[in-house]
Amino acid sequence: MDELNRIVAFAVKKDVELYTDMPLGWKKIVGAMTAPYGSVWICNGKSYFSGKRKKALLVTLTCM
Repeated sequence: MDELNRIVAFAVKKDVELYTDMPLGWKKIVGAMTAPYGSVWICNGKSYFSGKRKKALLVTLTCM
């Protein structure tokens, strides 16, 4: 299984969105270490307590 297929399978298993470009206003989650090799966790920058926070995986260019 190549890297991209492994990342897609992880995203499906964890039920998270997968992006190839950083969405406007989103940022990398510093210190998050559970993303598969070739991807990073990102969030929309909303507060944990607002109920509007969303997380996703961003595929890095090294595996595309």
